Amino acid sequence: MKNEAISVKGLKKSFKDKEVLKGVDFEVHRGEIFALLGSNGAGKTTTVNILSTLMKADNGEVSIYGYDVQRQPADVRQSISLTGQ
Repeated sequence: MKNEAISVKGLKKSFKDKEVLKGVDFEVHRGEIFALLGSNGAGKTTTVNILSTLMKADNGEVSIYGYDVQRQPADVRQSISLTGQ
């Protein structure tokens, strides 16, 4: 089993002509504490929405515990919990 709980490679997302995510890459390993920080409009919420299957990415590869977010959204949703601020 892979050590990555979350794997994000080349994540891209645009809204109309506004490019919000421009090739985001990161990995979070099992047992690791990870914070996603940035200013308003940096793409934090968009990234979390894609990771939690609430929004589709335009491009890139995203997996949660080895499940592809685009192709296996039900498996991803069974593997995570999400809460707001």
